[in-house]
Amino acid sequence: MKPMLAALAVLAALPAGAALADDDDCVARATALPLQEAAAQVAGNYGWTLNAMEIDDGCYKVRAADPGGNLLKVEIDPATLDVRKARIEAFAVAGGTQAAPASQSN
Repeated sequence: MKPMLAALAVLAALPAGAALADDDDCVARATALPLQEAAAQVAGNYGWTLNAMEIDDGCYKVRAADPGGNLLKVEIDPATLDVRKARIEAFAVAGGTQAAPASQSN
């Protein structure tokens, strides 16, 4: 009887594990804004300049530059337009120019 209960417990847990595994994907509603409109709206809210956009696993993925010049990679939920994940891919160079050489020869 115990092996049968253990097997039933494992079988009962399988669907729950599959549901948790899909948690990283976005599920867009039919009323979600198209990628370009959604990305433009979110970028406008944060003052970003859009560089690239794509749809991956149902999420809108955007590469943008923030007002300080940092390059961002952002994942947006198409149904709510919430930023799900964001990271800085490259920091802006201080002052907007390359660093000067350490010494100059006269």
